[in-house]
Parts: sequence; structure tokens; C-alpha cells
Amino acid sequence: MSFALRCRAVCGFLLLSGFSLASVSAAEKTAQDLLPATVIAYAEISQPGKLADLLLDHPLAQQLQALPEYQQALERPEAEKGLAAIAELEKKLGEKLRPAFSNLTSEGAYLGFDLATQGLIVITRARDQAFAERTRDALLELARAAAAEQGKPEAVKEIEHRGLKGHQVGELQLTVHDRWIVASSKPLAQSFVLNNLLDKEPESLSGEAQFAAAYAKRPKTSAWAYLDLRLLRTLGNFKALAAKKSDNPLGELLAGGIVSALPSATHVTAAIDLQPERLTLNLAMPCDVPAAARQKEFFFGAEGNGRAPALLAPKSTILSLATYRDFASLWNRAPDLFDEAVNAKFVEAEAGLKTLFAGRDFADDILGNLQPGMQVVVARQQYQEGDVVPAIKLPAAAMIVSLKNPAETTRIFKVTFQSVVGFINIAGGQNGVDPLDVNSEKVGDALVVSGEYLPPDDEAVRKAAPPQFNASPTAVFVGDKFILSSTKQLALEIAELIKSSPAATAETNTNLKIDARVLQAILVDNQAQLVAQNMLERGHDKEAAEKQVNGVLAMIKHLSETSLQLQQTAEELNLRWEIGLSSAAK
Repeated sequence: MSFALRCRAVCGFLLLSGFSLASVSAAEKTAQDLLPATVIAYAEISQPGKLADLLLDHPLAQQLQALPEYQQALERPEAEKGLAAIAELEKKLGEKLRPAFSNLTSEGAYLGFDLATQGLIVITRARDQAFAERTRDALLELARAAAAEQGKPEAVKEIEHRGLKGHQVGELQLTVHDRWIVASSKPLAQSFVLNNLLDKEPESLSGEAQFAAAYAKRPKTSAWAYLDLRLLRTLGNFKALAAKKSDNPLGELLAGGIVSALPSATHVTAAIDLQPERLTLNLAMPCDVPAAARQKEFFFGAEGNGRAPALLAPKSTILSLATYRDFASLWNRAPDLFDEAVNAKFVEAEAGLKTLFAGRDFADDILGNLQPGMQVVVARQQYQEGDVVPAIKLPAAAMIVSLKNPAETTRIFKVTFQSVVGFINIAGGQNGVDPLDVNSEKVGDALVVSGEYLPPDDEAVRKAAPPQFNASPTAVFVGDKFILSSTKQLALEIAELIKSSPAATAETNTNLKIDARVLQAILVDNQAQLVAQNMLERGHDKEAAEKQVNGVLAMIKHLSETSLQLQQTAEELNLRWEIGLSSAAK
């Protein structure tokens, strides 16, 4: 698109957006008053110096810096050159980099992408004008020295706009005025900002109605960002993307609904908050969720009313997932959702599954008998005195779904489970693995069908058993629930938990929680095997392999847990990701 066409598009865009002019004195101006009204992407960090201190001083960062890979990276020529330039800058400023950075960004750092000029703009405001000018001069001097070293012509040019003197370094425009530090990738973008700085009634981003409304609602966080989607929506980009047939079934399950909501979305905001004990990212996208649900009902439910079941938390849970997904709807809508190659694989899979389920139609008789929604649990296995303990200790995993017609479906699933165990026994027998012993029993109200390997006679083998002893595949039918688990112990524990499980969480589409402390315990359980694998795959000696594995384990100690939530209302999608941080290893 030519520049003239871009300007026309932007003018129309501004007229539609409800742009307004406001008289703002120079003393009262903010970065939003300086940025052009045609900025469509905006980000701010309220206290960059404090954020940098939190990041660099956290024990997790210090642990990362102690890793051999990090130390090796510092020894590379480009890294050494960068460190030398930082040292030279600190010498010229008479101050270390971190306090200098805090001074230069004392009133925040702001970034904008201007649609009209295709320019990137960075704005900060320093604590004092003299230090800002001294820093500018030091940076320009380093730029001149670098150009001279490479035999290039004068790298720095002096420029002026309406009496404000500035500098150009390559394509970069730089101006320091009244403690404001303004840098742009395009001359026209720089002139727009400087005009707003000088004018009493700036044509600025703060006067754009949609941005102003979103900005007024922003939470108090470490950083906040905004992306205007209206022009892309008007041009039809999102509509074409949402209508495109997918070649990735897993991607469709995870994010297909979000893509279908883009054509009705006006903007996206992101709020990032970093505290010593946690890092939180919150993404919000106002959109028409019921409209998206009509296209991707398997993701949102009818009219967007689908809700995820509650999270389950058995002992030593590593991962717990609860999500609303209607697999029957997905399978039946496959011709509309996926391309020809994927649909061919669906047809092929359906033929095999029909055989597995004794001639029953997989979409209607099997998936059609499942309620929308699924729970998944992964947990560390617990071993008691006298148990067979595998040499490599794998976690147990289970999937939980609800049945529409338990009386009819239980028998189908039970017979199918027994058939699958039979296939496992045949395949294992061909590789010298003893068969699973299958049993059915009633445990309270639950019907339990499980397969277990007979324990080895050799006591030494019992204490370091082959990998198959991680598994005792189990199917449990209790009430309207079907539990499919890799171990009997986990299946029985979940069967007890679901009796008192709370109802579906309001407005939650997907809920995920991972406990890094349990993950770290599992890695410690298998530390010897991890060291051996490191030696084999990377060619390290034992000492180097142990150091690398121990470094990773030490880093994980500084994480507590992470959670991810996708919430939906009729007017908005909201994704929240939180990472718990431990200030000290325990």
C-alpha cells in the first residue's frame, strides 16, 4: 500500500474511531499525549528501573547466570564486545548502568507503532534534563567511534524540527527535550511526536476514544499493552483467517475458538505484573463470543455457555487440566473445520475405531455418549514398603469424562478396555514382556477394571524394575463418570475425589494448573537416569553432566506453581497466566 493510500485509510479509521482533540498544556502532557493518534500498538512500563531490579536480583535469574551455557555465552566475541561497550558507557556517565537506566526512565517507558508512517516510537522521561543530555552525548560518541572503527562515514547527523535540535543515527531519530527522550525509526513519526510535544491541542493517542476507554480500565501492573484490531478487521484479514480450514487438529482444539472470535474483536490488551512471589500475564479481548460459538460450538458450547468442570487435585499432582470441549461436535463438524488431508485421516481413523468398538459408529455411539468437558490429571507415583519400584519412575496420568447414558455405555467401554489390554499383551509378548493380569471388582459404588503385571521374584529386580511396572492400566465407572488411568492407585483416588467434586467453574472455559515442586521431585527421583542420558546425548563426562542437571533442578526450585485460565463471557475472552515464584530454594 502506498503512503498516500495509507494516509487515506488512517483518516477514515480515525473518523470511525471517534477521535477528539483536547487542549493539554506542556507541563501536563503524558506519553499518550505525545504519541500520534494513528498509533495502533502501544506498550508502557510504569517503573522500568524497579522492574529491572526485580528481574536481575531474583534468585532464579542468579541461578540462570550460574549455568554453564550462560557463562559460555558471555565468552562469545559479540557478548564481550557488548560488555565492553557497556563498560565504556558507564565510564562516560560516571554511573553504573542500572541506576543510569532508572534515572532515564524515572517516569516510565513507552512504545508505539504508528500506522501512518510505519514507524516505531520509543519515549521515556528522565529524572533530570542534564543527565539525559549527558547520556545522549555519550551514546552518540560511541556511535561515532563504532562507525570510525568500521571505516564508515560520519554516523551522526544533526537535525532540527520547529526549533528542537536532535540527532539522526542511521535511520534512528533522537531528540531530548524537557526531560523527554524521544526516539523513532522514521523521520515523519518523530515529527508527529514533536508536534504534539509543542502544540497546545495535540492530535494524539490520548484523544482516540477506544484507546482512552481501554486505558482508563487498565489495572495497576508492571506493564500494560494495547493493540487496535479494527483496521485489520475492516480489511477482512481476521474473517479470512477464521474461515480458513485448519490442518492441525490439536491446534484447533487448543485455540480454534479464539481464532473464530477475532472477526468481532475490536482490540486486545495485555497486563503484566511482576512481584517477588509471582509473575502474572492477563490478556483481554472484547468480542462477540456467542457469534464465535455458532462457528466453533465444540469450543464454546451452544451460544457460548460451555463451562469447564472443576479441577481435580489428588496427592502429588503435577498437572491438573479441566476444559470444555465437545468432541462429538468437533468430529461431526470436521468437514467444515479441517482441510482434505486431515479429513482423510479422520475417515481412516474412524474405520479403525469402528473395529475397536465392535462395529459401533465412533462419532454417534461413542463420542455422542460423552458429555462435553474433560478432566486430565498427572501425578507423581507413591511407593510403599514392599512395592515393585521401577528404575525409571514415570508419573501416573488419568482422563475423566462424563457419560450421557452410563447404563448403556459402561459395557461398551469395559469390553473395549479389555480388548486394548489384550492388544498390549500381544505386543508385549512379542518383545518378551510378561502379560497384564486383568481383573474386575467392585470398590464401593465403583466398577474397577484393571490390569497389573505380576511382581518379579528377584528382590533386586523389584527395587529397580523395568519401565512397564510404572503402569497398571485401569478403567473405573462410578456414577456417570468414566476414569481411564495409567495406574490403579490414581484411578481409585480420583474415584473418591469426584464424589465431592464441586460444580463447573463459572465463566471458565479451560483451567490448567502445574505444580513445579512436584515436577522437581520427579526429576530428583530420576536424577541418575537424567545424568546418564545427558552423558549419552551431549557427550559430557559425568561431572559436567551432573553440573548441568543439578543446575536445572536448582532453577526449578525457584518456581512454585503455574496456572492458566481461559474465561469467557458474552462480551469478552480473558486469558490469565500466573507463575508462582519462590524467593529462596527450600
